[in-house]
Amino acid sequence: MEEYQKKLLESGIEGFIIMILAYFFYYQNYLLYKWHCGLPLPSKTPFLIAGILTGTAYILYKAYKIYPEIQKHKIANVLREEKLEEI
Repeated sequence: MEEYQKKLLESGIEGFIIMILAYFFYYQNYLLYKWHCGLPLPSKTPFLIAGILTGTAYILYKAYKIYPEIQKHKIANVLREEKLEEI
């Protein structure tokens, strides 16, 4: 497994953890500041969507940061193949 693949896998795992924590954070803050005793609990769907968007944004940010390394790896492979063809 190449180094950039390891970084992408690590970013995916981190993004998943951030997704779960963001969902809990958004829902708990809503309950603490807007919800009052005796009212029915609000739907969790908007908070779940917000958590998913937060995790996805993190994964895209990390992938954007890793992208130049992927391009360097691909260029190095092409140059290596050209060098082998010359021999």
